[in-house]
Amino acid sequence: MENVKLVTLAIVAVAVVLGCVAPSIVAAESVAAATENQTEGVAVKSQADIDERAVEILQKAANYLTSLKQFSMKAVVVVDVVQESGQKLQFGSTVEVTVKRPNRMFTLRTDDDGIVRRFWYNGKTATLYDEGENVYGQIPVPDTIDEMLDYLETVMEDPRPLADFLYNDLSHLFDCPVSGVYVDESYLEDRVCNHLAFRGESVDWQVWVDRGKNPFIRKIVITYKELPGEPQLAAHLEQWNIKPEFSDTLFQFHQPEGARPIRVVVLQPRKEEKEGAQ
Repeated sequence: MENVKLVTLAIVAVAVVLGCVAPSIVAAESVAAATENQTEGVAVKSQADIDERAVEILQKAANYLTSLKQFSMKAVVVVDVVQESGQKLQFGSTVEVTVKRPNRMFTLRTDDDGIVRRFWYNGKTATLYDEGENVYGQIPVPDTIDEMLDYLETVMEDPRPLADFLYNDLSHLFDCPVSGVYVDESYLEDRVCNHLAFRGESVDWQVWVDRGKNPFIRKIVITYKELPGEPQLAAHLEQWNIKPEFSDTLFQFHQPEGARPIRVVVLQPRKEEKEGAQ
């Protein structure tokens, strides 16, 4: 049983950062590109393929997000899980995220089955704690958020569905789409948003960007076209706070009473991934 817990903790280590187990936009597109002829298999981006207005709005949102030295928000995530019968089941989670750039992060994830997990990153180590099992795993990691996320995805071969939007550098978002459009003005509760839609080789993704003073990303929908049943991941990003109050102890793991450390399985990076997952 201990070996099962050990492997399970390793598998969820990156998924707990944001969302459920589903490939990220960048990771899914990288896999698609690797399986296609690089000169003929990928559509050529052009002015006709990508709406300049859509790119401009996404760029504004990316620039604003990366300009924030610290922030907190809550993501309400729903993901499709396609069964062998073809039936789709939906599972959800709520993830509270606090980021202090360039190298601090804390997340609290609660799944709809009541499982609670916490993740700490302090610039030196990444720690995942499973509240129900009262066990934790800890590994040394690189000293920036970007490198830490790349490292965890590479050495654990696990996806990071919405973590694409937590990087200090969001330029990778503009390498993914082969087409993109401005859909329309859209309301999310009482907020007016710009609805954008992008297409890639293996992933389609939609983004709703707040039209207010602060261009927060309010909603994301990712469709995995190459997976059976074309499952989707949808996330509402709520309660953005650009001036959260916290001390640095928030990012430091303090062992809960009775919690047991377990060894985390770390895989050796494949040669072609040593320079980063992006």
